[in-house]
Amino acid sequence: MDFDDVAGLVDHPAWRLLRADNAPLVLSFCATVFVDENARSVPETVLVSRLDDQLYMLNERGPASFPRSAAAYLTEWTNNGWLRKYYPSGEDEAHFDATPTLEKAVAWVSGLPARSFIGTESRLNTIVELLRQMAFGTETDPQARIDELRRERDRIDAQIAGLLTGEVEVLSPLALLDRYQQVESTAVELLRDFREVEENLRELDRRLRQQVATAEGGKGELLAAFFMDRDEIAQSDQGQSFQAFFDYLLSPDRQDELRELLGQVNQLPQLAGKANRNLLKIPFAWLEAAESTQDTVRQLTEQLRRFLVDRTRVEDRRVLALVRSIQRHVAELADLPDLPGMELDVPQVELALPMERRLYMPVERVELDTSVAEAFDDAEVDVSELFAGVHVDPEVLTEQVLAAVAASSSRQVSLAAVVEDHPLSLGLAELLTYFQLEHPGLDVVIDRDRTDQLVYQRVDAPGRSRATVPHVTFVLSEGGQAAGEVEQQ
Repeated sequence: MDFDDVAGLVDHPAWRLLRADNAPLVLSFCATVFVDENARSVPETVLVSRLDDQLYMLNERGPASFPRSAAAYLTEWTNNGWLRKYYPSGEDEAHFDATPTLEKAVAWVSGLPARSFIGTESRLNTIVELLRQMAFGTETDPQARIDELRRERDRIDAQIAGLLTGEVEVLSPLALLDRYQQVESTAVELLRDFREVEENLRELDRRLRQQVATAEGGKGELLAAFFMDRDEIAQSDQGQSFQAFFDYLLSPDRQDELRELLGQVNQLPQLAGKANRNLLKIPFAWLEAAESTQDTVRQLTEQLRRFLVDRTRVEDRRVLALVRSIQRHVAELADLPDLPGMELDVPQVELALPMERRLYMPVERVELDTSVAEAFDDAEVDVSELFAGVHVDPEVLTEQVLAAVAASSSRQVSLAAVVEDHPLSLGLAELLTYFQLEHPGLDVVIDRDRTDQLVYQRVDAPGRSRATVPHVTFVLSEGGQAAGEVEQQ
């Protein structure tokens, strides 16, 4: 950071907050409400009431140092960029939230007082562990990774051997306090980062609104710019890290593990009187902050939808105005004789919308086993039934299937069940016809992984034969009607 960089930050809202005359009031009050209590959306009446009580207590200590009303102070803080005033969806009352600028100033002031204990060991261990993860995670040599894993295995084996001999190493109270302070500070920094991510998304929303208000070109250019900005935030390091963190929070197992660990740590006797009970609520605070950020993303999408609807309505009105203008000109010229021009026979165009067409249903083809001659070597096989002049009426078979589907509570029935109720009397031809049934709303599902044994009456000779076929299920699809339902109508 050079001189010009520092000079450019003099007008930063956080710098102006630290130089303000009422900086102690702003920092103490806002830090209590928005940082310590982690309030993210406070109604105006609630915040005015709390600030009014704070001003009354301060003025009671001596000469009135804060003569203005609480609402006036909140308005000033909002105009300076320290608070954000907005109206949530469906609410008539204004709400307030802290800005990343305010949180940065609060964090800097909180770090000024001298601390009785400053832990360094846990941060050093964290740095070494992160460096090891980066070096090991980018290693492409399999042997190097195997050597590292073996060293880790030897270290774990040494710890297990020590525990088996009674050597139990525990953290000292100072080491425990060091790690607890690091956990606490990191948890608070995560909440602060959420507000910064949300502020970046709101900035994208403001740019989109400005583009919508001043756009004169087509919708394609504006949408391309919007999606480019949206993808830029989503694919940025900050956006990807936030999404990974949000996915972690949505895991019930990890949430339970996190709450269980926090509960165990806060009950340690070494931290008696030093543990922060508010740390137990930090998982819920993370979820609330992440949900607030996701709400901002949903508002962006809603804003885009409204823009598209409004622009479409404007274009529709313009097209309608052009059509009416043409009609007026035609009406004015209707009474004039001998108009130049020519007549054209314009055929009527038949429109068929894509959504009116039925979805393509692939036809299941049954493959016949042609290896029967090989299976029986040179034995003679009677195939006369395949060429017998037997007429099978598919409509009769369809009615039988629809009746069986109507009697089924699951709106489906198997071919084996149909054949059991209506035995095959026309031989193999009748069995093959079942595979080719076509009826609106009736689907034939063939499962080649399962087979059924069906018995049919031979046509050309006395006796019965057994056929092994794939498992077939007749399903009444969406909008279809079974035989019983049609008769009731």
